[in-house]
Amino acid sequence: MKNVFKELNVEEYFTEEQVKKSYYNLLKKNYDELDDKNLAIPLAKKRIDKIEEAYEIISSIKDFDYLANRYDVIYTLCEEYKDNKDYKKALLLSDKLIDFIPIFPDSYLLKADLLADMQKHEEAIKYFEIAENMEEEIKEDQYIQYLKAQSQIEAKKYIDAIETLKKITKLYGENPFFLFDIACCYEELGNEKMYKYYCEKRDQYWKNHKND
Repeated sequence: MKNVFKELNVEEYFTEEQVKKSYYNLLKKNYDELDDKNLAIPLAKKRIDKIEEAYEIISSIKDFDYLANRYDVIYTLCEEYKDNKDYKKALLLSDKLIDFIPIFPDSYLLKADLLADMQKHEEAIKYFEIAENMEEEIKEDQYIQYLKAQSQIEAKKYIDAIETLKKITKLYGENPFFLFDIACCYEELGNEKMYKYYCEKRDQYWKNHKND
């Protein structure tokens, strides 16, 4: 048992927060050491496996919330790599999240957002849709649907983007940015009439709200 404590760098008397923090620090240290080109340094990967195993064993000793804590650490680390544009490591961690608890839509949304950052919009749309199929409320989330629409536009799926943007405009009221995006989609489709119509709606919105 002492080897397990040593592996995670904690004393035998520890709090749940201490062991979670140590797990995060060690996981980050070893992911940082993975090679940026092919992510194939065997020693770092071996250490990560040992850290994961030690964390699970230690969490079970005092009945810590292993599922929630591990998910939170991996999610946080994935976001950090994403924000730093270290996309290969972020993708590894997003896949780890999905494999760990495949029923959480947040994991798929994180991967969709990550893929959109990487300009892989076709794949991003797929993960947005997986999350939607898991939780109906996501279809009515204004922010998530707007992100999905942006990926649809970048993937040149203009009709799909129009449908998404119209749906959230109907749910939450007119938004000048959504109206302009719809106009631009119609322009790309060669529909000059609808392009002008939505441009006028956007201009009218600004006139009606100039004192807001």
